[in-house]
Amino acid sequence: MHITIACLCLAAAAATTTADASPVRLDVSSERSDYNLSTSADGQRRVFARSDAQFENARIFESVRSATGWSAPQPIAFTDTRWRDSDPWLTPDGRTLYFISDRPTPSRGERHDLDLWRAHRTDDGWSAPEHLGDAVNSVGEELGPELHGDTLYFASSRAGGLGGLDIYAARVEGGRIEAAQPLPAPLNSATSESDLTFTADGRTAVFWRVVDRRLLLHTAQRDGEGWSTPAPLGAAANPGPMQITPAFAADGRSLTFASDAPRAGQGAGLFDVYEVRWPLE
Repeated sequence: MHITIACLCLAAAAATTTADASPVRLDVSSERSDYNLSTSADGQRRVFARSDAQFENARIFESVRSATGWSAPQPIAFTDTRWRDSDPWLTPDGRTLYFISDRPTPSRGERHDLDLWRAHRTDDGWSAPEHLGDAVNSVGEELGPELHGDTLYFASSRAGGLGGLDIYAARVEGGRIEAAQPLPAPLNSATSESDLTFTADGRTAVFWRVVDRRLLLHTAQRDGEGWSTPAPLGAAANPGPMQITPAFAADGRSLTFASDAPRAGQGAGLFDVYEVRWPLE
């Protein structure tokens, strides 16, 4: 996420959930903006993004679980404070990290829009970040990458979509990424959408959509080869003006997301990470 995207649009954490459907604020939340929590399927590693207001100075943080609990979050090893890194997403095995960054590359010249990148975790730690190339990146902003099966999903403000930010898909085969294509309606619309995620069986999608100057989490169900008309989730998953970066727990029993819902001690417009039981009641 980034200030230009916020303007375009309007402009673990806890191990248990409450008995009702109220969202629980998770322990990665701080006095800054925290969002995009992603946890490996074995529950041993998690990453998230932390930034100042308007997504400035965005960094990716990482922590690992031991017998005594989660380690204190630390900037991921390849952090370079000259550049913004955001929207991290771990593959279920915890070995590959997709994210966005405005890092330079020889082909980008002086451009500093947000592009899609990835890094691989080896026995020696994280590899150097790899720019994903022109098949998926553009002169617009790319956001919210997630790999599901053999398809990389993300949002982009590039021309050629239905309007604003649109969700794109690109097939990944043998490490090669094919050209990205916008998803058709009803997942995309004339307004902005981003941060598409799925349940493990791929039959339920959640993402945010701009509605009446709010960013509301929506859900859709797979309907044959297409999708049902997306519907906004209830107040438990949309407690504030803006909700972003939804993600399902590996067991499918909870949904995490970030919200700028007002709370004591938190500045206006800053995000905290929440968890709510799934499915919502």
